[in-house]
This record gives sequence, structure tokens and C-alpha cells, in this order.
Amino acid sequence: MVSSKVEGPNARRIDGFLYRYKKGEDVRIVCVCHGSFLTPAEFVKHAGGGDVSNPLRHIVVNPSPFS
Repeated sequence: MVSSKVEGPNARRIDGFLYRYKKGEDVRIVCVCHGSFLTPAEFVKHAGGGDVSNPLRHIVVNPSPFS
């Protein structure tokens, strides 16, 4: 599970699932609210953040309770 960590007047917490994360492949996140597949930059924008230079710094990976 991942969540957004953005600041600003339009910021809100968005949760999602890390869909793909392998070496050499693009990272995709499925947002919980719409079920859309998003890039990290799109996920940050979806949460109300703007264009950021490193969107992965605005995404928190929450450990699984089953680990």
C-alpha cells in the first residue's frame, strides 16, 4: 500500500497499491478511489500536488500488515 505525501491548498491523502516495480520497468500505482493506473508523477498530481522534480519523494510506502 502506498499513500501520497503532498502539501498545499489542494493537497489530500490518496491511497493506492504499488502495481509494478521491477528493475527496468516503469512503476505503476493503482489509486484506490478510481482504480486508475498512474505513474508516480500522475499519482502526486492526483493527490493535489503539482509538478515535482522527484515524485517518488512524495509517495510513502506503507509496510504490509502480513509481512
